[in-house]
Amino acid sequence: MVKNYTKTYEINYYDVDYKLKCKMSSIINFICDVGTHQSESVGGGMKYCEDNNCAWVFYKYDIKMKRYPMFGEKINITTEPVGFKKFYGLRKYIIRDEKEEIIGEALALFFLINIEKRRPMRIQKEQYDFYGVDGDIDYDISMEKVEKMQTAEYSKVFNIRYSDIDSNKHVNNVKYVEWGLEVIPVEVITNYELKRVKVDFEKETTYGEKIDVFAEVKKIDDNHLKSYHIIKDSNGKELTALEFDWERE
Repeated sequence: MVKNYTKTYEINYYDVDYKLKCKMSSIINFICDVGTHQSESVGGGMKYCEDNNCAWVFYKYDIKMKRYPMFGEKINITTEPVGFKKFYGLRKYIIRDEKEEIIGEALALFFLINIEKRRPMRIQKEQYDFYGVDGDIDYDISMEKVEKMQTAEYSKVFNIRYSDIDSNKHVNNVKYVEWGLEVIPVEVITNYELKRVKVDFEKETTYGEKIDVFAEVKKIDDNHLKSYHIIKDSNGKELTALEFDWERE
């Protein structure tokens, strides 16, 4: 039987933007945290991964927000594995407010890597047991594709700092979304709300790199925009593609 896990989060001052709404980056941090805590609770956490020379790495995610919680609110995030397929694991997340109303949903696709070789490795049998998963699922789990940027209208350069690096020794996945948002014109940030984020991680990067972030913004109608983002390393190799949906506030 597939196991789910729920954790409560209070929206603190450091989680919100200037409108006192929870930031998308904080939502992503909560999503990462609740999955990590489930892994720790079932025996597949950091100690298991260290002993077995493996790590779960984000490959794609898709987050949809109906509304953002405000400063001082509490939310519950429930996660459960959808299933495994060879190297890949698919998780879903449901975000509820204090009235138990769903305010957000997410899917995340991971793959398991061998830490030393930095290559995908087959999911171990005990991982299936940890999460109550019965064998590999028999359907496509690749998720909806990110639509790619066509023309770079905006760009910025960022230097990767020590604080950007996570326990897997590469850039924490939330940083890519933060970089994507930084390159967007301020009038988009102030007049529109980010309703959906889709991310494809194509190549990892580490401390000391200089990266280039590019963006294109398209008007869908009077109330909706889309932005498309590409992040490249200093050699011009594509690291990440992002697609954001915006709604006028």
